[in-house]
Amino acid sequence: MEDIKISLCIPTMNRFDSFLNNYIKKYIDYLNRNIIDELVICDENGEDYDKIITYYEQFRLDDSKCKIYKNNEILGVFKNKLKVCSLATNQYIALIDSDNFCDETYFITSKKYILQHHDKFARHVILSPSFAKPRFNYKHFENSVITKYNLKNYYHVHMFEVLLNTGNYIINKNIIENITYDDSVMQVISAGDVLFFNLLAFQQFEDLELHVIKDLEYDHVVHDGSTYINTINHCQQYINTVVIPSYHDLMNK
Repeated sequence: MEDIKISLCIPTMNRFDSFLNNYIKKYIDYLNRNIIDELVICDENGEDYDKIITYYEQFRLDDSKCKIYKNNEILGVFKNKLKVCSLATNQYIALIDSDNFCDETYFITSKKYILQHHDKFARHVILSPSFAKPRFNYKHFENSVITKYNLKNYYHVHMFEVLLNTGNYIINKNIIENITYDDSVMQVISAGDVLFFNLLAFQQFEDLELHVIKDLEYDHVVHDGSTYINTINHCQQYINTVVIPSYHDLMNK
């Protein structure tokens, strides 16, 4: 697995005290053991940034492998995810929400899969977990390779829309570098940002492949402060009237 390098990218805002404070030490251990090869965190408002910098000082980390940024302005969920990924230096990016946690098995399983299959990958590939523990089980999609051309075979299967909006993926950086979007919709898509990201990827990249990986699992924390819970009412109309119909249009082409 030495040839496969993964950057762990975490967008955050006000998540240090509740979540990152517990996760970062483990991620640093993974970094030191080469389970991950880079850690990149991008903070929206600076509240987490100062705490993380202070926390990091005790570990004397190599700045070339551990990078912490804060934005000059709040970009919103979608754009901050793209920004933190753009700052990574490796080809494969683990884009993980700051309130969720991936143990070392997640990264080891990802590296093994990439090593075994990367010569068959499209240039634009996303690797999806098959279980967002404990609530979102997608194991009935294990070993599926989903493209815009077979999307209609999966779309109405139980939990597929949820899978498309769960995220916490491994993403080939080619997607991040080339995806385009309408900036005007960013404020109405926060609860469905992953669903929207996947829509854009299917629309824009003819060779896009979404692989649902057997035994790729992580801890998905549902809590009162989650972006989804706090913004779904604001976003639901756009999801229902624009995003979902756009998926249907894609399937019917």
